[in-house]
Amino acid sequence: MVKITDLLYRDTRFTRGNFQPTDTASFLLYNLVDSMTEAEVHAHETNLREYFNKLSDQNIIISFNIYRGMRNLLDSYHIPELIKDVIKLVDPKEQPYSTSATANTGNGGKLEMLKLRLAELKTENKPAGVVLKQIILALCTKEDLKQALDMKQQYEEEMTPGTYAILINFCCRYDNVEEALSLKREMSRRDSSLVLDASKYIALMKVLTKSGRVEEAMAILKEMKEKDLVISEANANLLFHPLNNLAAKGNAGAVRQLQDTIFTLGLAKPTANLCSPLVTAYLHSNDLSAALEAAMECQKRYGQLPRIHDIIVSLVETGDTELLQKAMDFVSQERGEMTMLYDLYFAFMQTNRFREARKIIETPGLRAKPGRLQWYAEKCIAGNQIESLEQMVEMTAKLFECDRDEMYSYILRNCKATNDWKKAEAVWTKMQEENVVPRERTLRLLADILKTNGQEVPFEVPKTWYEQAASTVQDKTPRPATTAPPAPTVSDLQVRLLALCKKGKAKEAMDILVQAGQDVELGAAVYDQVIRALLATGSLEDAMSVKHMADSCTPGFELSDLAINLLIITYSRRGQTKEAHETLNAMLQADHVPSKLSITRLVQEHGKQGDVVAIQEVETLTKALDLAPQLSSMLFVNNTVLAHIKNGDLATAIELLEGMYTSPECTHSSMAFVFRKMYEQNNEQAIDKLAAMAERLANHFACYRPATDLFFQLLEMDKLEDAKFMLDVGKIKALQRLVPDYTEKEVHYNYLMKCYGVDKDLSSAKALYDQMMAEGVSVNELSLKRLAVMYRNAGEALPFPEPPVSLMDARTHT
Repeated sequence: MVKITDLLYRDTRFTRGNFQPTDTASFLLYNLVDSMTEAEVHAHETNLREYFNKLSDQNIIISFNIYRGMRNLLDSYHIPELIKDVIKLVDPKEQPYSTSATANTGNGGKLEMLKLRLAELKTENKPAGVVLKQIILALCTKEDLKQALDMKQQYEEEMTPGTYAILINFCCRYDNVEEALSLKREMSRRDSSLVLDASKYIALMKVLTKSGRVEEAMAILKEMKEKDLVISEANANLLFHPLNNLAAKGNAGAVRQLQDTIFTLGLAKPTANLCSPLVTAYLHSNDLSAALEAAMECQKRYGQLPRIHDIIVSLVETGDTELLQKAMDFVSQERGEMTMLYDLYFAFMQTNRFREARKIIETPGLRAKPGRLQWYAEKCIAGNQIESLEQMVEMTAKLFECDRDEMYSYILRNCKATNDWKKAEAVWTKMQEENVVPRERTLRLLADILKTNGQEVPFEVPKTWYEQAASTVQDKTPRPATTAPPAPTVSDLQVRLLALCKKGKAKEAMDILVQAGQDVELGAAVYDQVIRALLATGSLEDAMSVKHMADSCTPGFELSDLAINLLIITYSRRGQTKEAHETLNAMLQADHVPSKLSITRLVQEHGKQGDVVAIQEVETLTKALDLAPQLSSMLFVNNTVLAHIKNGDLATAIELLEGMYTSPECTHSSMAFVFRKMYEQNNEQAIDKLAAMAERLANHFACYRPATDLFFQLLEMDKLEDAKFMLDVGKIKALQRLVPDYTEKEVHYNYLMKCYGVDKDLSSAKALYDQMMAEGVSVNELSLKRLAVMYRNAGEALPFPEPPVSLMDARTHT
């Protein structure tokens, strides 16, 4: 294996395109680890270590990006010890903490220099926390936990919160739970106000659950709540891993305990991902009844139905008809009959029960759900379940509103991956027999498969924009007269019309339709595509002309859902709300579902015209169809407010907003749309009233969302002075609570430091500085200068070197 890797590393014959031989060897190593399961890596740990060491002896190096990918894989397999052997293969120039000044000496030289600097600072009795942190970070990068802990023991008095956080995280990676907990307790003894960030707490929880210490893991969760930690969405997703580790062991009781604690404390919102480990635990122990009960409980309590597909598949495989009927009844009751039918259909498809699946998909009234069909098609492609995919495409031929081009493109994608041109050719034949109008991307995909295998392409391949640009000059060159080209076939006309619509040349497509007249049967799909293209450009009259043409040429012609939605949007943009409303009602009577955008545009136009009653009618319709959860929660409120303002009833508008924001059920409701519209209309009276309302809500009800919306609107409109006027310490902190995932923490914290400097609040400034150090947020020189001035005024010694900037500079820059 070492010889093969060495050959790939040095021989250019195995390199394609712009890749270097070193890249080929690097990808081989990554894919080797990626292709192995956790159990296989554990079983061959000694062989892998020997293999990596021999590669290092052969002077084979890999890029830092490849190392990082391998490190993440080994971390997920819980074998961090192998990372030490992989890091030896990294190019020294790319390794962290290697600079141009130390390139010749490598990381070891850099580390020795840092240690010498640390000794000098200790001799001079100067603060050395920053240098110690750099040393420990470098040791962690080298995967040397023992030496990192030794340095901590030797220079314990120089340990900072940030250094503790690094070491705790490093101990968790190596499953050294006792040392991690000891470091955490030690940090708390030094300063009980110090708080780790959420990711470190979750790492502790993960290693505790791995060692079966569930009660202590629950204590960690409770501490997170007590410390008022804000958990971002990314950190909330990390909670899945410790739960799933317990689920893999079949420990459903522990999973339930932790899950209930997380949701009860409000640390994370219930999602399908976080609810799934409980079902997984029962599936691992083959307890299907308990798995179904757990999924049903999650639906009732949290509105999530985790792993229902896997449960139904298992029930179909075991033939438990009683439980299967129970599952189907529950899904039908909670999610609707159509969702239930699709769940049952995909379960039959997954288990190769195609006859039963066909009966389901041919249920009268069933319509295509593109998202569900795409999900299963992608699942088949990823799992190489080609027969199941082909069966689904064939079964859905008569499914109402099924995009046949999209369905056939899934098979062509698989043909491209397997280089099977014969199957691709058979797919093209079926598409013609079914009279499917292919998209340009489908034609290009099919042509690429045929050309790659040296086969003739039986149609004109649509050109991409860059191919068209390259051929423009050639088209201008005069050519000698030739015989007249043959008359285009119906298929050629269909492809050409579709191509023109995709390029936005709807007028040209309409001209071709008029020239073709009623003698050519182009099919309903072509007329619908042209109508959609015309509506997309706002050509309402032309679109209706094509519709009349389609009605006369194609008996029983009906517009697609997409075309009807575009028609509603076009009417709304033109201010023809009556026609838009009638079209919406007709669509609903035909059991079609309007899109979110069409409803939004119609409601916005009603708001613009001041029609409050019409907005309420649309809201009633959406609630009856259960479309409200798909729409913006503030769509109807904001536009009702705008309608009242349009009618001159500002008092009712403000009363509506205040009633909503003071309601206990109100969460994260934004009125930024209202502020933006008022500024666009220069309605100063409304702006003043709304701003006063926002300030009143912030001061008396601790409701900061309207004030935050106004603040960001001022920033967007470059009204910086007005925005600065709104800021104070309390509002900055409220902004941090409202936007916990905001990445520019440095901006927030430095503005907060400025406020503390104005208020001469040294204790708060100290706490903020410690928090910035713990979170690894850099403190700019102006903030350090402000903090230094507060220290001097209080007669206290500075714990850091004072920067050479003056506060006069600070006032001119902030």
